[in-house]
Amino acid sequence: MQNQNTLLDHVTRMPLTVRMRRSAFWERSHLAGAQAYIVYNNMLIATDFMGAEEDYHHLKSAVQIWDVGVERQIEISGPDALRLVQMSTPRDIGKMARDQCFYIPTVDSTGGMSNDPVLLKRDEERYWVSIADSDLILYYKGVAAALGLNVKIQEADVSPLAIQGPYAQTLVLRIWGEAASDLKFFRHITVEVDGRKMILARSGYSLQGGYELYFEGQSGAGELWDTLMDVGADLDVKVGSPCQAERIEGGLLSYLSDITHDMTPFEAGLGKFCNMTQDVGCLAWEALRAKQSPTRQIRPVEIEGGPLPPQTTFWPLTSGSQTVGRVSSSCRAYDYDCNAAIGLIDAAHWSTGSALMVHTSAGPREAVVKDTFWGRSA
Repeated sequence: MQNQNTLLDHVTRMPLTVRMRRSAFWERSHLAGAQAYIVYNNMLIATDFMGAEEDYHHLKSAVQIWDVGVERQIEISGPDALRLVQMSTPRDIGKMARDQCFYIPTVDSTGGMSNDPVLLKRDEERYWVSIADSDLILYYKGVAAALGLNVKIQEADVSPLAIQGPYAQTLVLRIWGEAASDLKFFRHITVEVDGRKMILARSGYSLQGGYELYFEGQSGAGELWDTLMDVGADLDVKVGSPCQAERIEGGLLSYLSDITHDMTPFEAGLGKFCNMTQDVGCLAWEALRAKQSPTRQIRPVEIEGGPLPPQTTFWPLTSGSQTVGRVSSSCRAYDYDCNAAIGLIDAAHWSTGSALMVHTSAGPREAVVKDTFWGRSA
């Protein structure tokens, strides 16, 4: 226990260095009782406020506030902004409305996934690319420099704040009024925060419903956090963070875990976001055309037995003596009384009902390929 406490003390001191940056909400989330931290985009995200199972059930029954300021915004502006963003993704963004959020698979020149960000269109020549953990900004800067594009590329001073759970809408309406009540999924509106205009989107990294506020700057963040906690007290509002079990059972993929550089969007099950009928300007369009029929793909996998050991490496999936895939993320899906997992499986073995063996860090377990992810079939 002494060693664990020493390690935790060391980790909590890390934000005091200049290179380990803080979100606008760091102070509040740090003081809310976090038991763990994850390094993400050279920042720390505070996690494990209640314990895995309690957090899981609370997210599904109440409302949580998440400091997800580690989701950094690459701001691309200028006459060639649309062209540059389109070069990075096979999704056609040319007709994107001003109030839309687009989930876009971004790819390198070979069609390998470089990120899976959410794109916001701020105006005709200004976009925010809300990234997962990566250095995607360097790709944009390299392409822009090589082609001499007329753009400005920078990291905007924006800290997303997620409000997630069944009572998220109730809390949001108390703060920003009825304007948010008709907001459709992956659409956004402008709201006022301390006299400043900011973006509020109907989005979030859970299937429980919710919003994300793109908080700009640093001042007033603590006051907003306190207001949300006070106004939501009767809704049992608590501080949380993206829930591993809830996102796995819902099939929400994690970049660099479930999605890796060597995967195409088709292997990640993101083919519906790829326009392959015409060249929209993606640099990898020709490469992707040749890879539209994947020989492996993401599938939900149920693993037999009791709770699984912590997963820190890919777990091989086998059929007989043959390796046919890997499990990238796994959890105890408490509401379904089973072990849920995300697997990347070869085509000959990805059919629903296929019996496989997963080799966990604590030994082999029987597993079966499911038709749909649990949270999406409920």
